[in-house]
Amino acid sequence: MKLASLVAAVFVAVAATAAVGQPALARHGRDERTTIGRADWPTYGHDAQRTFTGETTLTPRSVATLARAWSFPTGLAVTATPTVVGGTVYVGSWDGNFYALNLRTGTLRWKYRLDAQPAVQPAPGGPPESGSSGGIVTSSAWFEPGTRTHPDLVLFGGGYTLYALDARTGALYWKHAYPGRPDQAPDPVHDDARIFSSPVVDGGIVIVGIAVEGARGSRGRIVAADLATGKPRWEFVTDVDAAGNPLSDGCGSVWSSGSLLPADHLVVFDVADCHFSGPGPFDESVFALDTGGGRLRWVFHPPRRDNSCDFDFGASANIGVDGSGRARFVGVGGKDGTYYRLDPRTGHLVWSTNVVFGGFAGGFVATTAYDGKRVYGATALGDFGRFERNGPTVCDPSNPRDTPFQEPSVHALDARTGAVEYEASGGASFGPTTVARDMTFNCPALQPNVNIRDARTGTLLRRLDLPVPCWSGIATVGDALVLGTGASYNDVGSGVSVFTPGGAPPAGS
Repeated sequence: MKLASLVAAVFVAVAATAAVGQPALARHGRDERTTIGRADWPTYGHDAQRTFTGETTLTPRSVATLARAWSFPTGLAVTATPTVVGGTVYVGSWDGNFYALNLRTGTLRWKYRLDAQPAVQPAPGGPPESGSSGGIVTSSAWFEPGTRTHPDLVLFGGGYTLYALDARTGALYWKHAYPGRPDQAPDPVHDDARIFSSPVVDGGIVIVGIAVEGARGSRGRIVAADLATGKPRWEFVTDVDAAGNPLSDGCGSVWSSGSLLPADHLVVFDVADCHFSGPGPFDESVFALDTGGGRLRWVFHPPRRDNSCDFDFGASANIGVDGSGRARFVGVGGKDGTYYRLDPRTGHLVWSTNVVFGGFAGGFVATTAYDGKRVYGATALGDFGRFERNGPTVCDPSNPRDTPFQEPSVHALDARTGAVEYEASGGASFGPTTVARDMTFNCPALQPNVNIRDARTGTLLRRLDLPVPCWSGIATVGDALVLGTGASYNDVGSGVSVFTPGGAPPAGS
């Protein structure tokens, strides 16, 4: 779907319902590099498998004492999940800046101003945009430790540009534009293509997805860049006809971040629909590519029809690997309200579990968490936001499950069988779920708080109040929760917030 439409629906739904110092460095001759620790959160989903399984010293007892340790204001919303490595928080904002903050104090270490892309709304410095699908930065950073040939890097998307910055200083290492119309010169005034996807790195190659907003002439695709230069290594076009010819009809958008099968050097992505249907070979599909050259290994199409219900994919796949790095689990949720477990070797369906009808602003919009035992996730609002000449409607009025707001919205599934272990209501979310130490952490879409639950039972342990809604994921780092705040319908007071027991400085930072 056109993501701006979804977020515009959220705005209507809301109306209807009412940082000094440097990171610790290890020196190796001329080389300076940071070692990623177990307590760090180095990429979207915590790891290249996008499990959203983190480390924490928090307990069900200590979360009752959580209070704000600090907050750092930004000009617009922060919806990317923060990356935290070596005592530094790295994150970009819709305000057009990428920030590095001191985890202990919240003071600014450095910031980098991104290239302007006026086609992306809200534009930094301009008025709020309630119908926006996200500002200039929605991509979480990948932290790449330094080597003898390059410093520590943070890699992320800003608009259609892929950036690599020196993690210690914020200096530009390289940047490269990957516009929605790759056959033409970049046109930031008219091209609203964006890298919602967070990078994944394998074998010196940086891989991301490109999303377009339905504009004719543009096309979605997967691109692979050289880690040393940012220049293209290969691309896989997702907006093609049955013969593989690019269509450039505004379809093939890739919101998801690549999930790595490390032993096989495969990366799994999924693709949105095409103008509210799924006619093409990759629309509304999940597939695996070889990271070295982009060759297609397998593709999965759900065994159902869209019928203009907007049943696309936007969440990233969860991957479970064994000690040798061999994938034993691949699973992903779709906007049809179904979570699919696939065979990592073939992409064949192992099991599927449907929890809600899904639709326009429903189903699994955000990435779930996977800890080897269960899959944890929140579905979004429901089939809300469709409007015809005579007023609001739903995709299938004859189906009693197809409603504008759908509950339950909190779900835990047995990873082996797909059986529902528990569900709860009141937690509809556009943000990913984190699991750590038998607790889950998620921000509801329409309320300014964080919900912390017992991962084994779903019992609500704490509702942590925020001054503004949170659409980002939550990084668990030691005894701290690190998150972005702000949404398209309310960005007053947006920024980065850190919560710890008693509001003390984060332990060990």
